[in-house]
Amino acid sequence: MSEFVIATRYANALMEISEEKKSFERIVEDIEFVSKTLLNSKDLRNVLQNPVVSSTKKSAIVTEIFSSHISDEVKTFLELIVKKGRENILLEISNRFLELCDVKLNRTKVQISSAIELSDEQKEKIAKKLEEITDKKIISEYKIDNSIIGGFKARFGDTVIDASVQHQLELLKKKLFEQNYLSN
Repeated sequence: MSEFVIATRYANALMEISEEKKSFERIVEDIEFVSKTLLNSKDLRNVLQNPVVSSTKKSAIVTEIFSSHISDEVKTFLELIVKKGRENILLEISNRFLELCDVKLNRTKVQISSAIELSDEQKEKIAKKLEEITDKKIISEYKIDNSIIGGFKARFGDTVIDASVQHQLELLKKKLFEQNYLSN
């Protein structure tokens, strides 16, 4: 069975727990914390994926790192994952749960790259336009990309919206070639 299928099953189970216990927001915060911790600690990921380290030791490590920061529901969930021998895909399970939350809340994460730092007004206009295009609430992540001459690129899921100057010039060049205005 693929890791994606397994991660989805565990993520769905956690989603059900969050709804049953009426603690959806808290569990989302906890899983975001777990995911960020795993992303920021290669050592922790390596220990959890190491088959030589016993599940008892892994459980103790997970408990020590997370117990003071997460709810009892998530702590119990993490213990179950370790008990079932799925700690090697804990990051995938966490990320899949957060993806399911985005679907439930009708939101999408968008990475927006621009040549320069965008003003708050520009960010607001771009977010509003992207919300119209996607029909979802936008969670924006902005970064500077020196390869962009001007404009911006937005990536969400498998979709890229290229509103960069370079892309516009490429489109213009293609159009002119099609109309035989330019020749090699």
